[in-house]
Amino acid sequence: MHHDPYWWDAAPREAQLDVALPAHCDVAIVGAGYAGLSAALTLARAGRSVVVFDAGAPGYGASSRSGGMIGHGHRLSYTKLIEKYGPAKAKALVAEGMASLQFLKDLIDKEAIDAALQLCGRMRGAWTQADYDTMARDADALRRDLGMPIDVLSKAEVRNEVATDFYQGGLLFRAHGGVHPALLQQGLLARVREAGAVVAGHTAVTRLAREAAGFTVETTRGRLQAAEVVATTNGYTGRSTPDLARRLVAIPSFLIATEDLSEARVQALIPNARMIVETRDKHLYYRPSPDRRRIVIGGRAALHPIALDRAAEWLMKELRDIFPSLADARVSYAWTGNVAMTRSDLPGIGQRDGIWYALGCNGSGVALMPYLGHKAALKVLGRDEGRTAFDDIPFTAVPFYNGTAWFRPFMTWWYRARDAMRSS
Repeated sequence: MHHDPYWWDAAPREAQLDVALPAHCDVAIVGAGYAGLSAALTLARAGRSVVVFDAGAPGYGASSRSGGMIGHGHRLSYTKLIEKYGPAKAKALVAEGMASLQFLKDLIDKEAIDAALQLCGRMRGAWTQADYDTMARDADALRRDLGMPIDVLSKAEVRNEVATDFYQGGLLFRAHGGVHPALLQQGLLARVREAGAVVAGHTAVTRLAREAAGFTVETTRGRLQAAEVVATTNGYTGRSTPDLARRLVAIPSFLIATEDLSEARVQALIPNARMIVETRDKHLYYRPSPDRRRIVIGGRAALHPIALDRAAEWLMKELRDIFPSLADARVSYAWTGNVAMTRSDLPGIGQRDGIWYALGCNGSGVALMPYLGHKAALKVLGRDEGRTAFDDIPFTAVPFYNGTAWFRPFMTWWYRARDAMRSS
């Protein structure tokens, strides 16, 4: 069993390059994932000199590790958004999510990125009848208010999408789909370099010191002066931006890929090659691999770091519960990556202490973070098009928290207990 992401077979991570850092740049970007590279592309094409830093290989974090599902979604349902923010704001927030999905599709097309884009739709399975009833009401409101193409599926209709009786019904989001996440990041990286930006992997930013004319950016490879700094570190935000780290809780998501099962066997289990998510708090999500010969499944094996072999065992048990015919199947890859959670359950974008930021994917970052990186770049450029519905959402710190999430084991217990109570 390999402990590197399955995705890295097709898009290996870059070795350390001998990159010469300039003494000065217009914009320094911390983080070379989706958001950082998207921001760099927009800024470089606007004529700014840009340097992008990553502590590991560019895109070593979640951008090359996720399940690769793309949608409009936020962690909060439309109904919950209405309850919290009112109808007009809720509609604007969902519309922003829909815009991010379209932005990514257009970006892949316009930049000719081979990201294995599949516009196959995504099904959300209801774990309980109460979940199904809530989801159906939410779908009605989304269709009415935003014209979103959603089908409400009965339990029998779910069987046409996934060969299990596990769910009480579901929703089919027809505009959603999937990508190969590491190929997407790799393609963005190539376009950023073609646009003239410097991307320095294996170069951690250790300190940002604000000066009268901008910032001194200290790194493990030297220092430079930058007029502006953009933080796009998401679930890997650390000591160089401590004020931002206090506003994000990094939660690990664990993933596995099965051995080669054959295309026929995978198709028998997921006939229409949909992306699948569900309503349990363990937050399982699964899909066929782009070649449709394996199943990739992720979820909350724990909300704190655990051994990958243990996580793989848990995820394979969950997959076999859904598909008992996989009792003989083995795991070929097991890996993990961090998701950045916020107190609002919505992303944060803006500027704090002079540092621009686009952070807080809350588990829905593959479409959202390239979009927010682009929007953050427009803000740096002073353009009105940089405005988003997220701008006035409070990006508040977590009380009694300095960026070290000591409480994550307790969160693991709580979510498991909630699932047990809901299914009893």
